[in-house]
Amino acid sequence: MNRVTEFSAALLLTLGLHGCATNCGLEPEPCAPQPLIISSLETEYGCSDTRFLNSQPLESAVVIRTQADFDRRVSGECHPQIDFTRFDLVIGQQQMSGSSSSSVTYSYQFTCPAKERVLRVMLKPGLTADFGFRSYHALVPKLGPTETVRVEVEVTP
Repeated sequence: MNRVTEFSAALLLTLGLHGCATNCGLEPEPCAPQPLIISSLETEYGCSDTRFLNSQPLESAVVIRTQADFDRRVSGECHPQIDFTRFDLVIGQQQMSGSSSSSVTYSYQFTCPAKERVLRVMLKPGLTADFGFRSYHALVPKLGPTETVRVEVEVTP
């Protein structure tokens, strides 16, 4: 009886150490790119014109996670109390011609294999002769404390 116990213990130890050292023949879940939902200050808070919100820094987009940070970093005609329990605000500016009559479209996606969130901002210059900064923004579903959004801005002709 003692030999059977020793053999069983050795067999279990061997299986435990070597039996499923990898994934036991199961394939890992494939990463699939997927679109993510965004909203805007216009949709959620009734803002009428957000083309000229001023955000700091001007050089790149930022993720704003609190009302205090929003109050400190953003100025302009639209300045609501944002529900930062539901959203984070991605905001930036792009220097371009025709900024006062320009239009913007967005695409927000989880990408693979990098497994990151990417906000694509497509700006189309307007027909006006002005040259200046055009603000863009998106209210994204609340991110985790260390999660970020990569922003890609494209100005189309």
